[in-house]
Amino acid sequence: MNAMIVNADASPSATQVDRPVETTPGNFHNLGLPFVLQNQSGFNFWDVKTGDYFIEMEGRYYGWDNATVQISEVGCGYGAPSHMHSVEEIFVLVEGEGAIVIDGKTFPIKAPCVVRVPPNTPHAIVSLGTGRMKMVDFFPTNHSGGAPSDMLDPFEYIKTGGNERNAMIDNFKKILADFDADRDGKLSKDEAPIMLRDSFERYDTDGDGFITLDDAKTW
Repeated sequence: MNAMIVNADASPSATQVDRPVETTPGNFHNLGLPFVLQNQSGFNFWDVKTGDYFIEMEGRYYGWDNATVQISEVGCGYGAPSHMHSVEEIFVLVEGEGAIVIDGKTFPIKAPCVVRVPPNTPHAIVSLGTGRMKMVDFFPTNHSGGAPSDMLDPFEYIKTGGNERNAMIDNFKKILADFDADRDGKLSKDEAPIMLRDSFERYDTDGDGFITLDDAKTW
């Protein structure tokens, strides 16, 4: 394994100022929550109560050849479950602290910190401590290609669960309202917005050919 972690001794900022998420001007489609990217993927979310957010900008939708960027901010007990990508991923922890598991090994992380995850390597991350965790992630490709791994989430016992999933479900309800042409309460591949359609199997978790609220509850 060729994971690399660069961790500085500097302490994270003691202050936290809430502010709107910044996105590419004119290139987002508002689905009821602030600043959700155009034809949002279903994973993008903004929790208006906590200020938690996750935004992914896949390069292929913005004319980029070899870059995809994710930005996120979450409170203690939140983070990504175990998953992997076909390409390497670079995490830049801007503020806060937490832990990351890479191929079964756990590493503490504290801002400012850079983490490199090799391709096809299971990894999971969680925010810890009393502050908030801000991250920017980079992929050297115009799509992230994330997929669940065969590993159970090593941080399941820490994570509080609710808010992020609820925000994503609320977003999906907005997508249904906007794109469910036949009003049957589910999205076919033809109805789905482009970012969902391009990764349809990723979101159709039960494989029945439709994306439903039941699917969204498992994301």
